[in-house]
Amino acid sequence: MEIRNLNTFLRVASLQNFTKASEELGYSQSNVSAQIKQLEHEIGFPLFDRIGRGVFLTSYGEALLPYARQIIATVLQIENFMRSDEVLEGTIRIGLTDSLSELSIDNALLRYHRRFPKVHLELTIDSTVALLELLQHGLLDAACLIGDALSASGWIIWDMVEIPIVLVANPSHPLSQRETISLKMLSEQELILMEASAPYSRQFEQTLASHHLECQPFLRLQSADTARRLVEQGLFLSVLPLYTVQSSIQAGRLCRIAVQDWTWSQYVQLVLHQSKAITPQIQGILEELRLSLGDILAEKLSSNEEHRR
Repeated sequence: MEIRNLNTFLRVASLQNFTKASEELGYSQSNVSAQIKQLEHEIGFPLFDRIGRGVFLTSYGEALLPYARQIIATVLQIENFMRSDEVLEGTIRIGLTDSLSELSIDNALLRYHRRFPKVHLELTIDSTVALLELLQHGLLDAACLIGDALSASGWIIWDMVEIPIVLVANPSHPLSQRETISLKMLSEQELILMEASAPYSRQFEQTLASHHLECQPFLRLQSADTARRLVEQGLFLSVLPLYTVQSSIQAGRLCRIAVQDWTWSQYVQLVLHQSKAITPQIQGILEELRLSLGDILAEKLSSNEEHRR
């Protein structure tokens, strides 16, 4: 069984397209098809269903995935065994959501560059939905997302931490003087929300809908930092991850409003596609991001607890 064929199998499985896999691997499409046929002959079972223009893993292909990933990862580790981080090369493509990119990850990037000076980093800032799509199609190596906890099926969850989602207002807002408010009162206010696909916006609106309520935000945007600044300046409300507004709450520019019978949270997750082999270069950036984001989030969350006490 050839390692090359297993690697080709992983790329086709990730991209679900023979043509795209051949372009990415630098082979002709007929070469890719021949490699898959050879692997299917050696396995003794079909690995893909070819329905129209679609390419889908069979149950045998699904069963082979974890073994293929493990073999390719082991081969890469063997190839790099005698090589130090300083001489490893390549390009690593990482995705971050907007709210996470606004945290200070400068140290993570600088530390990584010192460890892997010959590796090129490409950073994509986009929504969780868009980044998951890029991961699905093999256009990113890994991403740091905020959203609902992903199922392990289809994804490698390299690390995960639960994050509070909070309602904030300008201290001059009439509701800021109340100990708690109801969801009905909240639905009647002027709101600034993230785009409809943002997991915490979707969670908020689904909660309202479950109580037969709805809201009409006067503004939707992608930047949590912009939402924070606007709420600091006007009599608006917004629903945001705690880490994006913690410093403003502590400085008295924003206040956190409690909502009756409502506690929201989401998960910050470092994620890879299930078919992605974790090379030393990828593991390095994941380690640096976990270190920086972990320190920042832990600091903000602990300072929040101290502030509330």
